[in-house]
Amino acid sequence: MLPFTAALPMDVQQQGLVEIRAEERFKSGSDIKNVELELNPMLRYDVIWSGGQDHLVALYRPRLLHTNNWDQRRPNPDLVNLGTLNLTDPNANPFSVLHNGGVGYERVRRRWRLSLYQFLAYGSISTTALLVPPVWEGGVLPPDPNPIIPSTIGARFNLVFVQTQAFVPIRLTPRTALIPGVTYNVFGGADRQSRGVIALTSGPAASLSLEHDLTRNDRLISTVSAAQVTTQFQDDRDGALILRTEATQRWRRFLTANLSTEVMGGVAIGGDAINGFTMFTVGHAGLLYDSWSLPKIAPGAPPWAVFGGRGHRLQLGAVARVAPWIDLFSGDIEQRLVISTAANYTIDRLTLKGQLAQARVINTPRSVAEYQIVFTDLGIRFRITPTFYADGGTRMGYQNFNNAVRFNELTQFQLYAALTWAPLAHRF
Repeated sequence: MLPFTAALPMDVQQQGLVEIRAEERFKSGSDIKNVELELNPMLRYDVIWSGGQDHLVALYRPRLLHTNNWDQRRPNPDLVNLGTLNLTDPNANPFSVLHNGGVGYERVRRRWRLSLYQFLAYGSISTTALLVPPVWEGGVLPPDPNPIIPSTIGARFNLVFVQTQAFVPIRLTPRTALIPGVTYNVFGGADRQSRGVIALTSGPAASLSLEHDLTRNDRLISTVSAAQVTTQFQDDRDGALILRTEATQRWRRFLTANLSTEVMGGVAIGGDAINGFTMFTVGHAGLLYDSWSLPKIAPGAPPWAVFGGRGHRLQLGAVARVAPWIDLFSGDIEQRLVISTAANYTIDRLTLKGQLAQARVINTPRSVAEYQIVFTDLGIRFRITPTFYADGGTRMGYQNFNNAVRFNELTQFQLYAALTWAPLAHRF
């Protein structure tokens, strides 16, 4: 017998989940062409006890990639200092492994809930695969477009990502919840050379939200937050310490069981001791539609909902958003306008997906950087069996960046095809 044994209460449920996804991508762009194969397995372990009120989850999802590059084109040396570019052979190390995982704990009680999550990622990754956009599954507003990292400053580099989250929603009344929370983020190049591809940003943040159901169909969410961001570039060069505070008011209204609108407005004050501080406008207006109906989650409750319905399903989402962001190329805090739309249409086992988004820096007089991106994604998914499906499609993007030191005008076209096996969780 083993020297130690674990005695588990009778109300404990343990589940294990395995998922494997293989995706092949072909990219043709104004800076490089490549073919990339990604294997994305996932291992997940859940423990649920206290009648479902306590939940511990551990997740490991590495990204295994093989990339073959050719036809790398460099910018005009009269405009760009070659010392700022990565001149190494992009095929010198074709394999990349990014270790990615996390652990979370949820403790749910009648008047309060504790949420603790820790995410970690470290390893090498290609610039093509770094910011592959997630597939929009509905239920939330469409995401912002991800920037395209130019291959001329790094076809492959080492990435580090750390995110710590702690939130304690407190249910004051059946219609009102107070949600304090703190986070800490680290994202960017893991070493000196990698920070020449993408800067390393890090810092803590804290927020306090008040959610209140004004009526059965109207919810108000008031939030105040503050954050501190440090930026590190290549050759141990540190950017100025960025401070940011924000106050917003959000109103979501369910017009019908299938249609909701959301409007948010507020202000943010951000900047640094060198460039000074600027007041930014923060706001968005969004629309969500789901022919299977939209879930209503109580204030402060866990953001989990089960969608149910029959027949064909149509999901629509649109948002126009203005808010400051940390420019990954210049390290400055800048005002950005984003317009994003997405749609999913499911007919039996076939799902058609589409997304169109545009973002650009606006009204930022202290910054010499100009930035804009246009992105579109058209895809199709077919469920061969309930646990096995195939999908594919095209992604197209155009990006223009100019900070008076580096100029990048990129076009990118991707074809992708993937197979995913996602069996049901196994209960131990």
